[in-house]
Amino acid sequence: MTKVVAVTGGIGSGKSEVCKTFVDLGVPVVDLDDIAHAMSAPGSIAMQTVRQTFGDAMFAADGQLDRARLRELVFADPDALDQLNQIMHPAIRAEAARQIAQHSASAYVILAIPLLVESRADWTMIDHVLLVDCSEETQLARVMQRNAFSEAMAQAIIAAQSSRQERLAIADSVIENDQNLQDLHEKVLKFHQIFSKTCQ
Repeated sequence: MTKVVAVTGGIGSGKSEVCKTFVDLGVPVVDLDDIAHAMSAPGSIAMQTVRQTFGDAMFAADGQLDRARLRELVFADPDALDQLNQIMHPAIRAEAARQIAQHSASAYVILAIPLLVESRADWTMIDHVLLVDCSEETQLARVMQRNAFSEAMAQAIIAAQSSRQERLAIADSVIENDQNLQDLHEKVLKFHQIFSKTCQ
C-alpha cells in the first residue's frame, strides 16, 4: 500500500525546493497548488460553480478567472471565503486522491499541501506529515527577497497563515531549513532513506 507523506510549511520555508529534491530522488509529487491552478481553467466544473455562486464579474472576457478580484472579495467577506472553499476543497481532494492512486507502484507519494493546519481533519489519506521549518527571521527575509515585498506586506502574509507552533504541533517529522541548499538536500535524502525502510 502506497503511503502518503504530506509536505507542508509556511510561505518561504522551502517546500518547493524540498519537493524538487524528492522528484530528483524518484518519489512522485502531487502538488495541490498545481491541481488548484488546473481547476481554475475556463469551463471546468469548479469554475462553472464559482460563476454561478459569485457571478460573471469574477471572470475576464476570455473566461479566465479574475484571481485578484476574487481574492479581494473572499478576504473582505468570510462567508464568501467559506463558499469558495466548499466549492474548491472537495474537488481538489478528489483529484489529489486520483493522482495518488496512479502511483501505486511507489513506496510512498509526496502530497505538497501548503495550508495543512487549516484542513488536517479533511485529509484522512495522509500517513505522515513532514514539516519544512525555518526561523521566523529567515522566513521573513526570504519572502521579502523572493517576492520583492515590503517588510509590512511580508509580515501580513505570514501572519495570515497558521503559526509556526501550530505547524509543529501536527508534524510527524521536521526538516529544518535555515542553512544552505546542500544542507537541505542532505536532510531530504536522509528522510527518504529512513522513510523508505518503513514502507517495506
